[in-house]
Amino acid sequence: MKFQLLNLIVWPKAETLAPRVIKFELGKLNVITGSSRTGKSAIIPIIDYCLASSDCLIPIDTIRDYTAWYGIVVQTSTEQILIARKVPSGTKVSNEYFLSRGEKISIPPAITTSNENTDGVKAILNAISSVPYFSLSAQDDKRAYEARLGFRDLVALVFQSQDIVANQNIIFYKTHAHEHRERLRNWFPYILGAEDIEILAARQRLAVLEGKLNQLKKELLKTKQVSAAWMSNMTGHLQAAQQYGLFTGELSDSIDPDQLVLAAKSVIENIPRHPQSSLGNLEAASDAFLRLEAEDEKLSDEIGGLKKRLDDVKRLKSGLIDFGGSARKRADRLQISQWLNEFASGSNNCPICGSQDHVRSVAEFQKISVEFKKVEDMARNIKVVPTAFAREEEQIRIDLDRVLETRRAIQVRLDQAMSENKTLQEQFQRRENMYLFLGHLKASLETFEKVADDGELQSNVTKLEAEYQELLSRVDSRGVQFRLDHALSKVAQKVLKHLATLDVEEKYRSVAPRLSVKDLSISVPSSEGHWHFLAEVGSASNWVSFHLALMCALQEYFLEQSHSCVPSFVIFDQPSQVYFPKLKRSISEVVDPAYEDEDVGAVKRMFKTLAKSVLDSSGGWQCIVLDHAGSEIYGEVPGVHEVEVWRDGKKLIPSEWYE
Repeated sequence: MKFQLLNLIVWPKAETLAPRVIKFELGKLNVITGSSRTGKSAIIPIIDYCLASSDCLIPIDTIRDYTAWYGIVVQTSTEQILIARKVPSGTKVSNEYFLSRGEKISIPPAITTSNENTDGVKAILNAISSVPYFSLSAQDDKRAYEARLGFRDLVALVFQSQDIVANQNIIFYKTHAHEHRERLRNWFPYILGAEDIEILAARQRLAVLEGKLNQLKKELLKTKQVSAAWMSNMTGHLQAAQQYGLFTGELSDSIDPDQLVLAAKSVIENIPRHPQSSLGNLEAASDAFLRLEAEDEKLSDEIGGLKKRLDDVKRLKSGLIDFGGSARKRADRLQISQWLNEFASGSNNCPICGSQDHVRSVAEFQKISVEFKKVEDMARNIKVVPTAFAREEEQIRIDLDRVLETRRAIQVRLDQAMSENKTLQEQFQRRENMYLFLGHLKASLETFEKVADDGELQSNVTKLEAEYQELLSRVDSRGVQFRLDHALSKVAQKVLKHLATLDVEEKYRSVAPRLSVKDLSISVPSSEGHWHFLAEVGSASNWVSFHLALMCALQEYFLEQSHSCVPSFVIFDQPSQVYFPKLKRSISEVVDPAYEDEDVGAVKRMFKTLAKSVLDSSGGWQCIVLDHAGSEIYGEVPGVHEVEVWRDGKKLIPSEWYE
């Protein structure tokens, strides 16, 4: 992605003063050199702040106190963009931005109002970098380090601040924070091109399916355990059904489960009104009791019918009363017939169009009035209708009371007969137990059918598992790992190439380092052939050399990809710091180049390595170095553009702003 810096702008609070504009060259090694406390180390925080950072690391006091807005102008493949952000208020970052886009941007002398906010700027930067519009998490409460990749995550690859550039433990900007570190680690395969949008979408769907499958499998396992218990006692159920005379088939321990299901279904589908007891039990029962029970059931049906009829009459009566009242109110309120009659008789003109040509208009309106009068009279007479319903309701109540009284008498006789006859008690209890048994049998049968091979739960699991396997093949984890390893190997070889011209120990120039996405680290071989992290390597000169070589290698690798979302610039702050203050003395003391101090030579090799990488890419990426080293170090290096020299009172913030 082409995204390089054209300008850095600082607007003063004093409106009479002009803004401070720093100009960079595209596709070159840009150098700002200067003394300490001139504002060099504020460059990265200012640019980061303008790129919608959630915090502000711009130094306090002078650089904030006399400034109103900070801004940058960037060049993309299609346009220039000015992004300006208001100075923070105390410890709170500003949400006020001024944004301008066009083929060529004109820097305003002052900014008086904002036209964008943080979310809007982030959305624009995300669109420019074409980052995926979804997260790696399937959770509703997305974990921060699995959230959507944003342009903000990519700045880790372009800023090498003073505390990072020679750090043996941290390689990338802001990855000391766990959240930033994990997000970059999770998205690195995509950034390096080992994964594409299709694979990421499949990965996200896999995460969704994984959650669903785990839940369904737990439900299925639990239900199958219930089913296993059901199968183990199903024979006992059918044996109980034999005792009730509900099942006459043969049972054995080796009976097929499907046959058990069919037997249970036949029992459920042919439920008798009474237990099919043996002849001896039937003869023991009282004929009188059976007749009373049959009569009780008949009365029970009759009671149900009367209750339904009573409810219907009540609803109809209520509806007619409500309708009649409403109709009477409308008739009394409107009196349409009277109005038509008065209107027609009061004039010879037609009531509709006002013409006198309609000789029969009055007569016709009188006919209409008569018909409306009939309707109104009918509406007023509706109140008579509910009287018949009241009589019907009362008669149903009388019949219902009579039947209930008859049933109560029969139930008294049934209770008396049962208390006197032990056999009847047993028969009654047997019937109750039979129905309880049948209810339990039906529930057990439904449970088993639910988890059968063709059951809904099993079918859903099978369907999701098929989709899961298809997505796994699409994700192709082995293929992704192969492409990732290949990408890391290419970057490592590029790092090795740059180490050959930097100040590292000779043994690190012969074997390419190992890059780890998991640890976001570099490993190097020891003399014994063991691999060790950079933190275990001595000498700050080694650390800074690996940082410079890796940043060059990554930019070169991104340029070789058909698409990269990473901005095409890198800023190094004080890469020569590991050689100070000795470097400063060496520069002033050196006279004969043949006796040049080795630290001076090491710093020169830094600039040569960076400049060569930029030149070899034909300006495909841009490098900016903020350093104490002056033109006596880099002056003869091809491809270097000296932006400004901040010495002898010249600084980032002009002295006239605060003097």
